[in-house]
Amino acid sequence: SFLIGVLITKVRYLEKNSTSIATLPAQEAAISNQPTVKVNIKDVDIKNEPYIGDENAPVVMAYWMDYQCPFCQRFETETLPTLIEKFVNTGELKIVFKDFQFLGEDSTTAGLAENAVWETSPQSFQAWHKAMYENQDDENGGWGKKEDIIALTRTIPGIDADQISSLMDQKKDVYQKELDEDNQEGSKFGVSGTPGFVIGDQSISGAQPLSTFTQVIDALLKK
Repeated sequence: SFLIGVLITKVRYLEKNSTSIATLPAQEAAISNQPTVKVNIKDVDIKNEPYIGDENAPVVMAYWMDYQCPFCQRFETETLPTLIEKFVNTGELKIVFKDFQFLGEDSTTAGLAENAVWETSPQSFQAWHKAMYENQDDENGGWGKKEDIIALTRTIPGIDADQISSLMDQKKDVYQKELDEDNQEGSKFGVSGTPGFVIGDQSISGAQPLSTFTQVIDALLKK
């Protein structure tokens, strides 16, 4: 039953995103994807979560993601670099990474590694995170096994890959609890698939165009 439920969730999510991104105009897509749940970034637990940007940035965006999600990869390659350049590097935006690892065992393994990297090497987290999406393959296609992630981690300066490997085993239960809590929290805020975002009192679902994000962020910066 669990596997069937996961499959149904994936199908619904893919259908929703393929329609909203490929068929609808950008602004209509953004509006159609808004859940009815009222959200506020102040209610999101961001303590001890991986993030990039100024810790005290005036605007905070929570980003629920799955390292296997192709729509997350689209956001990471088409939208995130500009957000970083325009808002993160200027100290105006802090992006907090929240787990919604729902696409299978490889997703969970990546989530465990992510927690270990953030715990031991926060200064290298952004480079590691970027490399993970650059090396993404098909969902549960085999690349996301622990040995492959550790091999990739060895290529990122500033991270002790052997320590990451050990922590993934030693603190598996602790990290899994964090993954589960992020997932449950995302669901509470209307996240049913990835990527999902909360910025201020606005939510965004799917790999929406850059303008969808910049309009919300610019409005918040003017307040």
